[in-house]
Amino acid sequence: MCLFYFAKIRGSENYMRAERRREIERQMATGKKSGKNGFFVFVALAYILSLSVFSIFLIKLNVLPLKYLVTGAVFLFIITIFTAPVLISPRGKRGRKIGATFVSLILVGVFGFGTYNLASTSAFFDKITAAALPTEDYHLVVRSEDMPADEKAGGAGNNYGEDELLMLVSGKIVGTVMSDDLRYSEAKAVLQEKADIEYDYTQGNIETITRLVDKEVDAIFIAADRYEALKASEEKNLIEKTSVLYTLKLPIESEDKTSSVDVRKEAFNVYISGTDQDGYRSDVNMIATVNPVSHEVLLTSIPRDLYVKLPTKNADDKLTHSRIYGLQETIGAVENAFNLDINYYLSVNYSSVKGIVDAIGGVDVESEHEFWTSGMGRLNGMHFVVGINHLDGDAALAFSRERHSFQSGDMTRNENQQAVLEAIIKKISSSKTILSSYSDILSAVSDNIETNMSAEDMSTIIREQLSGMPSWKVKKQAVKGEVGFGLCYALGMNASVVYQVEEEDARALDKIVQVMVTAAETKNK
Repeated sequence: MCLFYFAKIRGSENYMRAERRREIERQMATGKKSGKNGFFVFVALAYILSLSVFSIFLIKLNVLPLKYLVTGAVFLFIITIFTAPVLISPRGKRGRKIGATFVSLILVGVFGFGTYNLASTSAFFDKITAAALPTEDYHLVVRSEDMPADEKAGGAGNNYGEDELLMLVSGKIVGTVMSDDLRYSEAKAVLQEKADIEYDYTQGNIETITRLVDKEVDAIFIAADRYEALKASEEKNLIEKTSVLYTLKLPIESEDKTSSVDVRKEAFNVYISGTDQDGYRSDVNMIATVNPVSHEVLLTSIPRDLYVKLPTKNADDKLTHSRIYGLQETIGAVENAFNLDINYYLSVNYSSVKGIVDAIGGVDVESEHEFWTSGMGRLNGMHFVVGINHLDGDAALAFSRERHSFQSGDMTRNENQQAVLEAIIKKISSSKTILSSYSDILSAVSDNIETNMSAEDMSTIIREQLSGMPSWKVKKQAVKGEVGFGLCYALGMNASVVYQVEEEDARALDKIVQVMVTAAETKNK
């Protein structure tokens, strides 16, 4: 009997041990499944997070047409309901989980790439629409031989602070021009507060610079417009013996003279100003009349030496010099000269042309002339033939700037600039180029372009282009004038200018209005 109870107890203990062992095994198995499922849950969370961030940027930027948004939303909804539940469920079949993981990881990469491009676009819009405060500049100039050795290579201000630069002229005689310009007097007063200097007065700019070169004064203080304009005058050999040590910038209180429109339905004029490397002269002056209804663009080139009235100075000068006093000065001068409203402006420098053309893989431009480039430093000696020329960035820049090879000089250069811009517009407006070179285009121009067009208007233009991918018809014209001589405010002396011809202006204005008519009629229906 005892043996029977003993055996029963032993059996019960063995049963309990077996049950405990099975429970431990079940827990271990569950833990393994839980551990394996944790990876799939992580993938699901990564997918949902990347989708959310991408959606936020896409909606905020608003560049995708509604039909694409709806189609994409439906597609992603279907993908999500067939992947996320499978990944999260602990009882899902392994094969399905692996398939859902594969799809999700691909989409995470797509969302990441898309978010990067959308963020880059948003930053690009913010950067180019943040217009810098315009200033009127005044140069403190010394003889080139007196420039600090480490400043000669890099340019003034690269290695020295403002106080260190001004200490170099402290206690010295600084030449200046006798003038009743209140801004010039204000600038001289500001400089005298910054540095212990004494002014020596002369009658004109050339005399002032000559006294510096002849070592009669230690430095000169001159308006940047006069100094920069003289670089391209007959006195450039004199200017080459001097260097800018320091530039004093006085803010200009300027009012935006442009007016925005509905860029989907209304035609608009964009003033394109192409500046030199220093930004003191507008060497490319062009009005782009854009009709978003008929998808036409008319490029109207204006001579850089056109003799215009400077609105804020109430003085006459070349159009190229107007940029010295800010872009709004140029826009005001053009509006007054042609009785035309400018809606937006686009300011670029030479680096933009090279960067854009290289970013889109070059452009094909037709030339009506065979010529070689000259007077451009490293761009000298480039050869262009009659007919189609495939241009990289440097070649496009050289093609746009050359004028000495042509009898008509600046007129032919204007035509070549139009040809390059036309080629850029046609190539960028193709879907293949936009998709393949999008980030490269943004990187190429972000530091060299400025506009007053709002981010919302730019988003609208991109959205409308993506909606139907229309091809644009580009037309060109050039305003012509009569060459003569006139007193230029920036130079303070007579120089070669181009006078307006009433008949030519009327003909150019009629063509601009013709392009704008279709959009106006559609809007009024």
